[in-house]
Amino acid sequence: MMPIVIENTPTQVTVKFDSTSLILPSSIQVQHQLFWEKLLEKNPHFHNGDVFTITHINKTIDELEVTVVKTDYKHYLYTIHHPECAFPCKVIFTCVAVLTNDHHIAFGRMNQYSSTPGRLQFTGGGLDENDLDGLIFDLERSIGKELEEEMGLKIESSYSKSFKPKFVKNKGTYDFWAIMFELKVDYSMKELQALFQQHNESLLEKGEQPEFDEFLFVSLDKESVETFIQKDSSLKEDYLEPILLKYIEE
Repeated sequence: MMPIVIENTPTQVTVKFDSTSLILPSSIQVQHQLFWEKLLEKNPHFHNGDVFTITHINKTIDELEVTVVKTDYKHYLYTIHHPECAFPCKVIFTCVAVLTNDHHIAFGRMNQYSSTPGRLQFTGGGLDENDLDGLIFDLERSIGKELEEEMGLKIESSYSKSFKPKFVKNKGTYDFWAIMFELKVDYSMKELQALFQQHNESLLEKGEQPEFDEFLFVSLDKESVETFIQKDSSLKEDYLEPILLKYIEE
């Protein structure tokens, strides 16, 4: 694993879609398919949808430009289970740190039907074609969709105190990139927890599986963050602990 890098978001961030087809060697495609079939035996809920993998990155102090092409979910899953594989799927995704008015940060625990059950991570997800404006991905639309689907929150609602891109993450466990937003809400930890519970109950009533089994909250003070890092042994997205430390350094 490469050391994770988390930097302030540059002034301009652009993610472009290249419609050129991604052609993998037939031997690699066979490996992906065999692995996919084994995964489906364990978890038939998986769906082999579209995923976008990075082909080019241009980064300066003021600008980040990323170009992606279309691949599929089995390519992505093969990569995260085989970190040293040839022709890895290298994704870029959006996520968001939600901060309450009583100075807590919220993140969720992935449900048992996901590809990483029990993992702690911020609300977020990969890009899809619905996020495209022409050949450019609308990153705010992407994370807004994830907030509504996973937490039942809408950025434009009155509870939103501020919303902005905050950090860019790269390298780490799989060398994935992330555009990390910050959403400050006019809710306390208890109020936000209650809203999340209502959202999950609504999804279950409709026969849908929530993305997160539960939401956790950590107070953004040095003692609370360090205690969480030292004592919580849950599987975590690679950016989670570094981001918590970034917040108590500010």
